[in-house]
Amino acid sequence: MALSINSSTGVIDTSASTAGTYTVIYTTDEGVATTQVTIEECFANAYSVNFDGVNDRMDISDADSFSFGNGTSDSAFSISAWIKTTVGTGRGIISKWGSGGYEWIFWIAGPNKLRLTLNDNSTSVYQIRAGTTDLNTGNWTHVVATYDGRGGSTANQGIKLYIDGEEESSYTDLSSGTYVAMHNTSRIVQIGSYNNAAFWTGNIDEIGVFNAELSASDVTNIYNSGSPADLSTYTSLVHYYRMGDGDSYPIITDNEGSSNAVMQNMASGDIETDVP
Repeated sequence: MALSINSSTGVIDTSASTAGTYTVIYTTDEGVATTQVTIEECFANAYSVNFDGVNDRMDISDADSFSFGNGTSDSAFSISAWIKTTVGTGRGIISKWGSGGYEWIFWIAGPNKLRLTLNDNSTSVYQIRAGTTDLNTGNWTHVVATYDGRGGSTANQGIKLYIDGEEESSYTDLSSGTYVAMHNTSRIVQIGSYNNAAFWTGNIDEIGVFNAELSASDVTNIYNSGSPADLSTYTSLVHYYRMGDGDSYPIITDNEGSSNAVMQNMASGDIETDVP
C-alpha cells in the first residue's frame, strides 16, 4: 500500500504502508520539492513451536556450517535459543549428535541444568560444561552457550553458559577420554531432540547458530531485557530459525542459511502463539 499524505498538513502516515523506499513530491508556492521516505519492517515475534516430549522433533540435513571441528582442532561457535519447559532431564534443544557422528549437544540435564557437550566423535570421549540454574520453571527463558574453540583437554573451560542475559556464576565440568577436537561428520542436526531421543517437552523459539564466540555484551543485546531481538544483524550468524514466524508447516525456514528444518511427528497446531 502506498503512503498516505495529508494534503493540508503534509504529514505522512506510514501505518498502512508496506516496507520500501518512497519518493514524495511536495508542491508549494515556492516550487516543487522531492524527498525520499524509507519504511523498514519492524521485528515481531508471534510464534513458537511446541514439542510433546514423546516423539516430536525437527530434522535438518547435514551441512559443514553446523560443524566446528575437523578432528585436529576446534573452532569457535555459539547457540542462542528461547525455551519453556517443566521437564529438564535429558532433553535436547538442538544437537548434532547420534548415529552418523557425535559432535555437540545443547541440552538440559543434570537434572534441569543447561549443558553444552562436545564430543570427539565418540560417546565416551567428551568435554561438558553444565550450569547451576534450574530451568524447569515453566517460564520463558533465554539460553546461550558460547565456545572459544580451544579444543584439547580443557575444552570445557572455553564454554560459557548464559541464562537470561547473565553468565552462570559457577559451573560443573565433566570429561571422559582424551578429547582432541570435534569432527566434521555426516550426522544430521535435530531441534527438540538428540539421537532421535531425549525429546523436548515444551516450547522452543528463536534459535540462532553462530560461527563465533558471542561476547557478553552480544548476549545482553540478544536477550534484550526479555524481548527477543532480531539476530540477522550479527555477521557471525550462520543459521536462524524463527520457529513459526514466516513459516509454513511442516517447514521451519532457515532465515540465514539454506538448511531448513522439517517437523517430524508433529502437526500444524504445534506452531503456537505462546512466545517470550
